[in-house]
Amino acid sequence: MSDFVDLTGIDPEAAAARLTMAGLEVAAISQLCPPALDLVISAQITAMQPHPEADKLSLCTVNDGKELLTIVCGAHNMQAGDKVALAPVGTRLPNGLNIKKSKIRGIVSTGMLCSSSELGLEESSVGIMILPAEVPLGEPVVKLLHLQDTVLELEITPNRGDCLSVIGVARELAAIYKRPFILPEISLVCSDRAAADLASIKIVDPELCPRYVGRVVEEIVLEDSPLWLKVRLRAAGVRSISNVVDVTNYVMLETGQPLHAFDLDLLNRRQIEVRRAGAQEKFVTLDANERQLDSDTLMICDGQGPVAIAGIMGGLNSEINAQTRNVLIESAFFQPASIRRSARLLNLGTEASYRFERGVDSQATARAADRAAQLLQTLAQGQVAQGSLDIHPQPRLLPEILLRPSRANKLLGLELDPLAVKDILERLQIKIVRETADAFYVIPPAYRFDIEREVDLIEEIARIYGYDKVPVTAACISDPEVIKRPETGALERLREVVKAYGYNEAVNYSFIDPQVVGAMQFTPTSRFYDFVRLRNPISSEMAVMRTSLLPGLLTNLKDNLRVNVKDVRLFEVGRNFYKLSGEKLPAEELHLAVVATGRRYREHFAAPDQGVDFFDLKGLLEEIAADFRMDLTFLAENYYNCLTPGRAATIKAGSQAVGSIGQLQRGVAQSFDLDCEVFLFEIALQPWFAASAANRVAYQGLARYPAVYRDLAFLVDETIGAADMLDYLRQQHELLVGAEVFDVFQSETLPQGKKSLAFRLTFQDMNKTLTDKKVNAIITKLIKGIEDTFAGAVR
Repeated sequence: MSDFVDLTGIDPEAAAARLTMAGLEVAAISQLCPPALDLVISAQITAMQPHPEADKLSLCTVNDGKELLTIVCGAHNMQAGDKVALAPVGTRLPNGLNIKKSKIRGIVSTGMLCSSSELGLEESSVGIMILPAEVPLGEPVVKLLHLQDTVLELEITPNRGDCLSVIGVARELAAIYKRPFILPEISLVCSDRAAADLASIKIVDPELCPRYVGRVVEEIVLEDSPLWLKVRLRAAGVRSISNVVDVTNYVMLETGQPLHAFDLDLLNRRQIEVRRAGAQEKFVTLDANERQLDSDTLMICDGQGPVAIAGIMGGLNSEINAQTRNVLIESAFFQPASIRRSARLLNLGTEASYRFERGVDSQATARAADRAAQLLQTLAQGQVAQGSLDIHPQPRLLPEILLRPSRANKLLGLELDPLAVKDILERLQIKIVRETADAFYVIPPAYRFDIEREVDLIEEIARIYGYDKVPVTAACISDPEVIKRPETGALERLREVVKAYGYNEAVNYSFIDPQVVGAMQFTPTSRFYDFVRLRNPISSEMAVMRTSLLPGLLTNLKDNLRVNVKDVRLFEVGRNFYKLSGEKLPAEELHLAVVATGRRYREHFAAPDQGVDFFDLKGLLEEIAADFRMDLTFLAENYYNCLTPGRAATIKAGSQAVGSIGQLQRGVAQSFDLDCEVFLFEIALQPWFAASAANRVAYQGLARYPAVYRDLAFLVDETIGAADMLDYLRQQHELLVGAEVFDVFQSETLPQGKKSLAFRLTFQDMNKTLTDKKVNAIITKLIKGIEDTFAGAVR
């Protein structure tokens, strides 16, 4: 980073804090090389001879600048005179190996000659590390190789794609510390061959690819990258592949511009064509997977067919390989939304797509290609062709934005003068087109996609000025009069009544699948099919506004039964929506719906084994009506078609039909995967709104994870009370959320003076799903406690 901004005197910790305060959160700070490597020094092999007791070992006499050491080594890639990396006695290598004076086959070895992988600089290596011949002796290797550096790990927000590079972060540091930002000049020695004679580029779809730059480099030598490049890539989490591929990755990390290198000789007719994929086109990417493309996916093609998915991944048919000698470097600007869509569609996210989705600097594509060509010329002995192929049919127009310092001061609570605002703009490389007494007209840099409005510029001023310097003031908030809608009190009261009868409230989306309405078998001409359709639904299952609360509640019932909750009582209060012919807005009507299944009472030894039925719901309606002083009648006619004849009725308030009640037909129940008797009702609430309001209702969220039920029976003395045992059990563990007695058994078959008490235990964790192992461990402790406390014996 010091290549782009002077970091002299800047502490990494302090820089990290300043970056975080400026909106670029630094998640971690580490050293490029472990501190232990400071002990590894440069040394020179002065003599070598075979080990007298081992054919595969050598005895090396090594000069560390102070003394001569004898070291036993198993590598064979060195010779006398080579400069090497020496780990003296007392060094601890990154792999945990402690270097000690040791006797190897009768010879005392006083140190170790290290490979780059043993030093943690590479994932793998062959032989020991050979240092440049000019390095002095006895100096730390990390210092000689310029590896004494600090690594900052940043978490970049989606709007700051410009900071997904070393240059982007350097720009921020330059602005924060008021230091010049420097872009080093790129110097190229070009051959006498012109790029335009060696390749051609055509953009068929300029909307998705406004700019495409190609640079030709010939006669490259494909080999391993130098150590400094490998180490820098590894620090960024990128695996080294070859010097050519590593250069493209390195330039991407440095500039933020993704690059791709094509084997020029594998491109048919040596041409590039940027177009959308054809219908039903397939393509094999570099990861050897065949991808099914759609017609809106942007492709990079040669004279025969696709060679890369634009901005995402290249293809096997043009990859760099051991025979590659000539390459075409691609540096382009692709429309971010197009890359984002294609990456999601193909389920293929890459470092390149990550950057293209957020937007790259369209004015820096040529420089990135030149930088890659420069490195290939240096690291791969490449011959750079004259000129680049820069196709730019649609230059990106940058907005001109008005910024008023007075407006910035008002929003931020500051008193910055216009000169201070101008200074910040210039440090951020925001171009000032013209000035007035209290206004700047500016154009943001091409890499700042997040600056579109005046308020964005004001945010930039706050970032660079320092959020910590913005004064904290109490917000002026008015306290407007809260006017309750007429039905608010009635709804609160209604919920209290229904909850008092053991029902839990459900809250579902107002969007439903129109097919579930058909599954309810409503009369085809009824208003249940007067759908209000969404123009841009989240999914086909949320395509229309609901016309009944029942489909949502039946789905909730199915979800509860699926996790073994068999006794379910749910209700929902919400609005149904009906399209009105000739009207712009739909009708919105409040309804109450209830569904119930399972036992009438909780399982208990004294409770009858009875299931809920029609009369339970009818009784609930009558209690609601009594509480609201309403008269209800029930008629066994004109009820919903989804209900079972003989077990259904129409609900009337006075002379007005307000809903239906009854048992769900078996066929309809099966449509919702329900294999049980379900009773329900739905009523319109408009007739209830004249009732008085009641107290506010407080709600508690339902558990997200299923409960575990276990039954335990104990043989205890008949004088022991079940309540005492229940109190004991309930206090033993926080995951035991319920304990009930479901059976008391006394008989001559039991020992005299004894009785059997059976308990239903419910275990539940609000944060995760319980395992049998966890529950069994608790059960074991409970049994031991009963045995010790009540002298009980498990049956």
